[in-house]
Amino acid sequence: MSTLIIGFLIGCAFGTILYLSGATSYRRILGTLRLQDMWIIKLMATAIGVGTLGIYLLDLGGLAHMSVKPAYLWGVGLGGLIFGVGWAVSGFCPGTCVVAAAEGKKDAMFTVLGAFVGAFLFSLAFPVIESTLISRANFGSITLEDLLGFNGIYIAIPFSLALLGLAFFVLKDRYE
Repeated sequence: MSTLIIGFLIGCAFGTILYLSGATSYRRILGTLRLQDMWIIKLMATAIGVGTLGIYLLDLGGLAHMSVKPAYLWGVGLGGLIFGVGWAVSGFCPGTCVVAAAEGKKDAMFTVLGAFVGAFLFSLAFPVIESTLISRANFGSITLEDLLGFNGIYIAIPFSLALLGLAFFVLKDRYE
């Protein structure tokens, strides 16, 4: 039960950050998709940089359990395509649509409804998808750490520093 409460509180904090950063603004999302407004990209780069380093440090300290899911090449490709088309059509990614729906934005509410319908249809189609997309291109749980043969923290540190440098020193807020 405490895990659910902690997860809920982390989700609330994440939603608050998305809201306060303007990541639910249609103009800001459109500007990001047109590569004119870099604010959301900078927010994502910062979150990924800090999160990557944080997770690997927690793992080094024995406070996190890294569980890498198998790489299903065709499934990941199709999922990425659906994600990208959904984001372009609705103007929301999964996190921002929930926050925008909580703000009372009707288009986001329809996006959340569409996500539930899509998840339901996926659950019905899963047996077919599993035999055609998942089992045929299952590469197992592969990581750069395994491929390169050394501890992932040595990948996480330069990766995180590169993303943080990109967010704070390279990208401008706006491009016209």
